[in-house]
Amino acid sequence: MAEEEEYKAEALSLKEQGDDAFRKGDVQLAIRFFSQSIDIDPDNHITYSNRSAAYMKADSKSKALHDAEKVVQLAPSWAKGYNRLGVAQQSLKRYDAAIDSFKKGLELDPNNKPLWDALKACQEAYEADKRERFRSAAIEREEEEKRQRLRDEVRSQMMKDKVEAETQQEEDILEGFFSDVGVPKGDEPQPEPKKNDTVDNEDDALASFLLEVNQPKSAPSRTVDVASSKEESGQPSEEKDDKQLTEKYVKQDLGNGRSQVERLMGPHYKWRNLNPYFVLQLDIDATVEDIKFRYKKLSLKIHPDRLRDVENAREAFEQVKEAYNRLLDDDQRRTLTMHIENVTSDVKKERKKLLAKGLKETDLKPYDEERQIQLMKHFADLEQMKILSEKNRRVYSAREKQQEEEEEVKAQKVQTFENDWSEVERREKRVGNWRDFQHHEPAAKRVKAVNYKEEEREESKHGVVKMEEWRKNWK
Repeated sequence: MAEEEEYKAEALSLKEQGDDAFRKGDVQLAIRFFSQSIDIDPDNHITYSNRSAAYMKADSKSKALHDAEKVVQLAPSWAKGYNRLGVAQQSLKRYDAAIDSFKKGLELDPNNKPLWDALKACQEAYEADKRERFRSAAIEREEEEKRQRLRDEVRSQMMKDKVEAETQQEEDILEGFFSDVGVPKGDEPQPEPKKNDTVDNEDDALASFLLEVNQPKSAPSRTVDVASSKEESGQPSEEKDDKQLTEKYVKQDLGNGRSQVERLMGPHYKWRNLNPYFVLQLDIDATVEDIKFRYKKLSLKIHPDRLRDVENAREAFEQVKEAYNRLLDDDQRRTLTMHIENVTSDVKKERKKLLAKGLKETDLKPYDEERQIQLMKHFADLEQMKILSEKNRRVYSAREKQQEEEEEVKAQKVQTFENDWSEVERREKRVGNWRDFQHHEPAAKRVKAVNYKEEEREESKHGVVKMEEWRKNWK
């Protein structure tokens, strides 16, 4: 087709300009040309490979790795792609992954000398890095221990100051309250529930109520049979071949680039464009090839380089690109299709009810218009619930963080208590050992205290003997 040949020719021209700029050393210009070429033709693996090399030269290692992974994904049998991937991984010090990438490339092309040289250089760099890490590990551990001790001291002091300040603040507020109302401290009333928790609960209830009210009154349960909804809408029940183009989408008139930008960037465009099928002007019967073809066609019409004088052209192009990426994901596409089928079935059921009550078809909105309105409301409701869920997640995360801090403080107190108790226990053990040593000391070394009695003698004159004493002793 003429348009397809046109976008391929333009993509190739941009790629050649990027190659020329890269050879001249203008890396940023080369990256810009390669990016423009990829926007038009995102399936060319050589352009991704060249941009990966340009990012490496510009020291944008993560971007180089992303492009190299895309090269391997698009062309898994191209040995040079694994060379690009290994070089990017090695620059980020992912040596194991880089060695595996070089080996995969050599399996595809065993005689590739640049791959052999890159593998050898990567292995040598890996060994040198391991030696350096082992050498600095000991120093880092010592420094980390010092920093940890300092952090513990600072954290402990901060927590102590925080508790003291909060306690003092509560006491001041309570004293001020009692002085204002003239209630003696002994007659203090019972504390009322904290208002913060009440406000949070009211906010959650209000958000849920608003979501409920915003639902259409006729919206029934979202569980419908997919096959029956397809039969009602006239769609075939069997799956279509994703590799075939649909004639109605090939021949569909999309207008000019300016009108597309106005359609995509109208009022509340961020809410209107939540449905990627609406952005690409497709329906759920579109195949993967239809999605790719429509993206290429729209990207040519609204590319910012073509619409330099049109405001918001770049933003419109990003909207189309985001919708294209979402629809290429199989899981997201199935989920979106399910939501659209459910809303379509609900709209049809509600119209049947209204017609059965006596209303005419002319009294109702056109079916396509009503369906599009309900789809926009449905996707807006999903986005609101997503925002609410993220808000609640942040609240819960803050609470969990606070609980973790409290648990950490508690664990530190327990550890401090155990350390103090262990010190006391060791001291008591030393004293007990000394007592046991004194108790079991050999008898030769112990000084035994004996209660000696003082000898008492009666004083008598020399040569005078008491006869009675003498007879007692003789007997």
